[in-house]
Parts: sequence; C-alpha cells; structure tokens
Amino acid sequence: MAKKKKIDTRHLFHAICHLNLIPIRSKPELNDIMVTQMLFGETCLIVEKKNKHWFKIKISADQVTGWVQTHQIQLIDEAHFEKYNNDHSYALEICHPIFNEEISKYLVLGAVLPKYDGISCNMPDGKYIYNGQAAPMSGLEYSPDLLVKIAKRYLYSPELSGGKSPFGIDAAAFIQQVYRFFGYNLPRTSQELFAQGQIVDFVEYTQVGDIVFCQNEDGNISHAGIIIGANKVIHAYGCVRIDKVDHFGIYNKELHKYTHKLRMIKRI
Repeated sequence: MAKKKKIDTRHLFHAICHLNLIPIRSKPELNDIMVTQMLFGETCLIVEKKNKHWFKIKISADQVTGWVQTHQIQLIDEAHFEKYNNDHSYALEICHPIFNEEISKYLVLGAVLPKYDGISCNMPDGKYIYNGQAAPMSGLEYSPDLLVKIAKRYLYSPELSGGKSPFGIDAAAFIQQVYRFFGYNLPRTSQELFAQGQIVDFVEYTQVGDIVFCQNEDGNISHAGIIIGANKVIHAYGCVRIDKVDHFGIYNKELHKYTHKLRMIKRI
C-alpha cells in the first residue's frame, strides 16, 4: 500500500468547509466555547497550526478567527480560494441535498455554493448537483416583503450561542445571515453590527429591515433583532420568534414582560 503523502501547511494557507455546521472554537480544545460555525462552501485562511489536530483560521466572509479541527476543513490552493470567493451563491432551502454519483450531503439555509451555475456547484472533489432555490452572490433584489419571507424561514430555530443555521442560531448571526441573501456582508457580533447604519430616532419611524439594538444592565449592546412591521421584531431569544417592540424594548407576551431594553434602532 502506498504511503499517504503528508500535507505541508507551510505552503497551503487556504481552506474550504466541505461539511456542515463546523464548530469554530475560541481555543484549540473540544470543550471550549464555540464562537461561530462554518457552513458548507465557506472559505478561510489558515493563520496558525497547533500539533496535527488544530488550525487557527480566519473566515473569509466576516473575518472571525478561531480554532477548527484539521480534518473538518479541506485545504485548497490560492487559485481555487479566489475562484470560490469571487463566484458563488447561497442555498435558500432550509435543508436540501447536493449530490453526485458517489456522495449525497444535506446543506442548510445559507450554505455557500461555489461556482454555482443554476444546476451544479464546484468543490475540490468535483461537481455536485443542487436543484433547490439559491440566491446569487450579488444578492436578491430587495423588497420588504421578501426580507420578511426570508427571515421567517428561520422561525422557531433554537437559539444557540455561536450558531448560524436553522438548527441553532444566535441573535447576531440571524441578522447577518438574513442580510447576506441581499448582498450585505455584516459583522458577526451585535457589538460590531451596532457601528453600522444610520440612527432611526423613534420606533414610530421604523421600516421593515431596520435593526433593533438592546443593552444589558451595564449599558453594553447585548442583543439585536429585525423590524418586520409596525411594532414587530423578529429575533433569536430562546428560539427565533416574533415579539412586540416599543420605546422601552422588546415585550414578550408569553412571559408578560420586557425581555430586552431598547438602546437604539438603526437602518442599514
């Protein structure tokens, strides 16, 4: 049997996620905090290696850094890295298969389809058929109704710190993923997102798509959601849900109380 060639990471600094929902951790330990996830087709730069088990990476789309197990991403050369980053689409189905003659994989909403031509996408190991709905890299044509429709595809997804799929998502990733379908590359955290956009002075002046920012007891931005109608916000709290919002904050009618204190509303 031929001996498997050892990969030299000194000359390979690019990679692509060929699986779904890969956890990215703050430290190279399996039980450490998950800071985010990589979805199928997302690319990254390898910035550090620790033993044979861990890579420290920087995700191309939002520049988040963290640690991933080496066998959960696929190394690629710079030419393919550039091709995949500059030409891709986004899966619009909540969960849908891609397949070829040998392999079938299920992709979640928001997964990346590199070099997608409407029928198939290209990965380092070959072409895969994807016959579901997809959004182009440049984004869907924006309308308030379409934004609400896309946002509602995540309804009742469980809240998961670091998650960014219908099977677990946090408040900031929910906003990031919804806006990505319209061609916006927003930051990964609520604090970073708070620096974006223009201030909306009053709740009464809000429009569909405006972002509600809430603060904790220390005055720090701790939560965010998307306005989807008059005094209505969709956000990830326990699960992705729709609640009322006013100048005090977000009101949960099931709990009969305000769960989040309003800090500011912004328009992207």
